[in-house]
Amino acid sequence: MRCKGIVKENVVLLEEGVHLCDGARVTVTMEQVEEITSGELAERKALVTKMKAFGERLAGRQINLGDLVVEGRGELEDRA
Repeated sequence: MRCKGIVKENVVLLEEGVHLCDGARVTVTMEQVEEITSGELAERKALVTKMKAFGERLAGRQINLGDLVVEGRGELEDRA
């Protein structure tokens, strides 16, 4: 049986719905964590900031999906 989880305070928390019998012997294999450069981290933070600002602009508005596509396209064309 294979199951996934995360480690929190040196305890493995299994995905929801996974149940193991008390006393079951297990082997834990850690997945390789991808290292993120400081530049990539800065890019991600900038993207999150843009996403939050976009969400705030839309808060409380009824938006047509087509309008969003046109607006996004306009922003991309402005960058080109």
